[in-house]
Amino acid sequence: MTEKKEAGKRAKWSKFCPKCGKQTDEFFDSMCKDCFKQGITLLVPESRSLELSVSVCPHCGGFFKGKEQTSIKPAVETAVRKAIWKKYGAETPVEIAELSVELAENKRSAHVSIAVKAEISGVEIKETGEFTAALRREICERCSRIAGGYYAAIVQIRAEVRIPTDEELAVAENIAHAPLGESDFVSKERMLKEGLDIYVSSAEYGRMISRAVVKELGGNFSESKKLYGRKDGRDIYRVTFLVRLPGLKQGAVVKIGNKKISVEKVIEGEGIEGVDMNTGESVFVSKKEMMKAKKI
Repeated sequence: MTEKKEAGKRAKWSKFCPKCGKQTDEFFDSMCKDCFKQGITLLVPESRSLELSVSVCPHCGGFFKGKEQTSIKPAVETAVRKAIWKKYGAETPVEIAELSVELAENKRSAHVSIAVKAEISGVEIKETGEFTAALRREICERCSRIAGGYYAAIVQIRAEVRIPTDEELAVAENIAHAPLGESDFVSKERMLKEGLDIYVSSAEYGRMISRAVVKELGGNFSESKKLYGRKDGRDIYRVTFLVRLPGLKQGAVVKIGNKKISVEKVIEGEGIEGVDMNTGESVFVSKKEMMKAKKI
């Protein structure tokens, strides 16, 4: 008789979910666990777009947060986390389980597929979804400087008492473009009768190019700077790097006009003695005339 009374008493005081009527001893925000989970939405609806705190450069296609280059996936993760924290509190644990991002052809938006987990009021919520992330198009600082012809240094490729060969100039050009970093760039090049001028983004980059050319082709380089202006109370300089490739040695062949001359002797500070390969005649070429000579 006592057991029946106790059972009746327990039934009388049992708790029910006010939304679905299910009997439960666990309540989450005054609802059972299932009803509580139904009211949680982690991801934005498919019809809406997610605004990212990144921009895409229409010129280079890079992604930027302010001036700092980034990638789009971390930006999507951050945006999703912030959206969840805004709704459910910054202390909410959030895990991005899966994420794929496909950039639209016009680079104005990205299609995002994502799976996310979060723990809200002690309940683990899992949700997958797809949505469109809108992207701002904004030219980056690097591309803006390139478009404006900005340069901080010039690398001048020359040769000692001769004109650099096409092969030498090609090597120097490849070196200038090969190791481009996030902030390095070549803004323009000028081909001159005495060699090649390469305009670059910084003195550090110009110095690196000069060292690499000398290491590859020989010779030496010097640098000089000229005051260009002032910014934030500091003097701004433009630096010129003069790369001098090696001169001629005995046995070399040079072309001056229509003549091909085999070098027999190099007279320091005066010129060369050689043989005209077309006529066999001995010739002397002054240092001034040698400035028109091209090694072949």
